Amino acid sequence: MSVNFSAIIDEVNKITEELKKPKRIVPPAPIKSKSVDEEVRDELEEPHYKHQTEDAKFITKCYKYLRKLGLVESQYQFSEQFLNKNKYYFGMILCEQRHPSIDSIHNLIRNISDLNDGFTKKVYLDRLYEEGQSMITKRLLKYL
Repeated sequence: MSVNFSAIIDEVNKITEELKKPKRIVPPAPIKSKSVDEEVRDELEEPHYKHQTEDAKFITKCYKYLRKLGLVESQYQFSEQFLNKNKYYFGMILCEQRHPSIDSIHNLIRNISDLNDGFTKKVYLDRLYEEGQSMITKRLLKYL
């Protein structure tokens, strides 16, 4: 069996010349990142959230914000740490299409307010706090 070394050398030379040619590097297209507001708004537009009442949407929005900010990992943790209820409370609100109690909304905005001290994404939490305050006021005014 004979090996044609000249053909191999020619092929290696062609590859070497090809590698020496300057390459035009095209930067990747910039990826448009969404703000936390846009991400949460898009998620709340999904069909299974559209049936929710205003106060259930508010609690869902808070959960989504806190999850996007990395402050909660699950609905269980959210129910216990932010709503001060048992771990199934938030899931029950979603599944049974119930109104959350005024107490749970109050606990939520109080805990968000406590979080707000020294937190870098303060603008989101301030907005949630204000929205929660107005929601509690609206619900209490219905009883008068």
